[in-house]
Amino acid sequence: MIAGKGIYDRLPVALQTVAVNWRSWRGFRVKYGGVFRERLAWLEANEKKSRDQLLEEQARALRSLLEYACWHVPYYRRLNAPPDDLKAWPILEKATVVANPKDFLSDEFSPSELMEIRTSGTTGTPLRVRFTAEYHQTEMAFRWRHKAWGGVPFLSRGAYVAGHPVVPSDQQRPPFWRWDAVEQRLLMSSYHLTEANLPYYVEALQRYRPDFVHGYPSSVYLVAREILRQGGLPAGGWRPKAVFTASETLLDFQRATIEQAFGVKVFNWYGQTEFTVNIVEDAQGKLRQRTDYGVLELLEDGTMVGTGLNNRAMPLIRYRMGDRAVAGKDTDGFPVIERLEGRVEDYVRTPDGRMVGRLDHLFKDVQGVREAQILQRRLDEIVCRIVRTDGYGPEQEAVVRAEARQRLGPQVTVRFEYVDRIERGPGGKFRFIVTEL
Repeated sequence: MIAGKGIYDRLPVALQTVAVNWRSWRGFRVKYGGVFRERLAWLEANEKKSRDQLLEEQARALRSLLEYACWHVPYYRRLNAPPDDLKAWPILEKATVVANPKDFLSDEFSPSELMEIRTSGTTGTPLRVRFTAEYHQTEMAFRWRHKAWGGVPFLSRGAYVAGHPVVPSDQQRPPFWRWDAVEQRLLMSSYHLTEANLPYYVEALQRYRPDFVHGYPSSVYLVAREILRQGGLPAGGWRPKAVFTASETLLDFQRATIEQAFGVKVFNWYGQTEFTVNIVEDAQGKLRQRTDYGVLELLEDGTMVGTGLNNRAMPLIRYRMGDRAVAGKDTDGFPVIERLEGRVEDYVRTPDGRMVGRLDHLFKDVQGVREAQILQRRLDEIVCRIVRTDGYGPEQEAVVRAEARQRLGPQVTVRFEYVDRIERGPGGKFRFIVTEL
């Protein structure tokens, strides 16, 4: 759970806004220092290079990474794999990293000096990824460089409709957002998107006039649908320069609705908190795999295997990501991905009319969970199906219950079902949220 969230939720809106800005101010220099500016210029320069240049530089970076891993990372040191032949290295499974995370940390860094991010991904399996402050700035450079592809320069005003828990889950009246003046961000809750509340979201966007909108496709889609229900944005009034989506599969019907409502192009982003592969959409609608971020391999069935090139504190080599993709045939610039598959999630619906997606947050702080799935058969209840491992007990169950209450509200009961395995669907696909409503 977020430290101090209970206290934050009880504060008046004005003090919550102060807290949001204080936290943003504390993190600004960590995210946007000298390394950020250097990497931003490096990324822009790479975009002017030919395919051959990009692949040659990627090969050199990969060789350097493999040599480094052989010397400094315990897991890879024991493998004794050849640094000049990536295919000779075994494919790395997420469960292996989860079971032995310290084995993947470079001995050049003390764990206390590293930053950490937790991910559960679409399988609900928690994983802690460590990285340096310098790499954090590199990651921010990749993100803002993609914004530039949509005509949005650094520190432009943005509206984020994603998993920011800046609004208490039981709040019934607007504002369902908080303004971060430090980073020029309107942080909009993705947990309050009811039919009754959506007009307030549209009104807020028109009042704050952000240069871009960023969020989960499922959340931005609901806002876009409300804009169209109202007859569209007023002629001659506000509209963003671009819309950016991430963290979920962008479905064709969502893209069409979003672009129609906002009157601008949607730019899709694919990445993972494991920092292995980055695929971003350009102005022509082509998905480009950034070779300066990582190496992407596609297995025969399209399963993506990635090797991140920039996070030396915890390098993940030939890491199986779980999602699938289809390679394109374009030969100019960054390699083209014809289609991304996976990350398709349903919503959980609540009795008060909200539709909430992207609930993998429930398991981020929980140890002893190998896999998890959310099943909904009734509006007032969800079932958390969990495959337990060592370390899971009543305390972990209480954390999941509290996280669910925070995002879904007190009207939704949380039940637990402990199973030996979670069944896959057609093609071996895993569905994190299964609804039978």
